[in-house]
Amino acid sequence: MKILAAVDGSGFSKRGLEQAIALAKAVGGELTAVSVAGLVGQTDEMPPSIREKLLKEAEGVVAQSVEKAAAEGVKASGKVISDSTPAAGIVDMAEEIEADLIVIGAKGKSNLERFLTGSVASTVTAQAGCSVLVVK
Repeated sequence: MKILAAVDGSGFSKRGLEQAIALAKAVGGELTAVSVAGLVGQTDEMPPSIREKLLKEAEGVVAQSVEKAAAEGVKASGKVISDSTPAAGIVDMAEEIEADLIVIGAKGKSNLERFLTGSVASTVTAQAGCSVLVVK
């Protein structure tokens, strides 16, 4: 089973990662942690130092997620996406890796994304071609 865990460092994301690791461990599955750095259109307007900070933050969250999964004995990899909106990036990555399940927190770090485009979890659930587990 291939599981994609959407991670952003929020409390809901951390609980989602824990669930994804537990599921992967239980079924001998593989886990891919993915984080989306910034919002398309907004990062172009930001100074390079802010874009770099968002990218480094996302890379750190993904690295920590992969390390946590590996420590639990789960085969894991990670990816940071910076050229997509969060929901589209998560759905596209799930298709790319042929995920059987996406695990995502009910809420993320940014209320701005919810204001602009609606809930990321809700959009992923509506657009994904595989099952989605939304963790509270």
